[in-house]
Amino acid sequence: MLPEDKMPEAEVTLRLAISLIENGHAVGDVQTAIDGAQVKTGNTIHFPIVEFLNAHGWESPTQLVRWQAKYSNIKYVASIIVHSSSGEEDLVADLQSGQKLRVESKKGPLNRSKSSQEYPLIREAIGQLVTIEHAEPSDLLAVAVPKSEKFDALAEQWRKRPLMKSTGIHIITVGRDNSISGLSDVGI
Repeated sequence: MLPEDKMPEAEVTLRLAISLIENGHAVGDVQTAIDGAQVKTGNTIHFPIVEFLNAHGWESPTQLVRWQAKYSNIKYVASIIVHSSSGEEDLVADLQSGQKLRVESKKGPLNRSKSSQEYPLIREAIGQLVTIEHAEPSDLLAVAVPKSEKFDALAEQWRKRPLMKSTGIHIITVGRDNSISGLSDVGI
């Protein structure tokens, strides 16, 4: 179902949404913007979004018609809203802290590669965040990438860099087990 050597962007976003809700960090529904090309082009399915969410206990009454929908899990009050509106952050969630989390997600390899794709992927997401159209001073801005040896090492190094600290941008790594790291300084 999912590629063993990489994590698609939609998977990163949805695993982060699931983690925020399941661990009680989100207040209300979590908005996720998934580009249709990440899901399917022509007859080729790139990421089976409905099947993925269903396998994790999230269902939608409209799933037979379209994948853009509100997905609920009987264990939680909050839902995951999946839409494909362009120009929006990949994930937006109101947090228990009263802050709004705005995230740009990136796909990436789960194993080390010689090409070092991780550098340009994180840099692209940082660039997207610093140019978002709407943000409040209290918003938490973050990049979310797959949890891997290389992404973890980069995230750890870059979180300490003075200019990264001054931007307030967090780098979150998201595991296949829905674990997240990179927001501990804000209580997550």
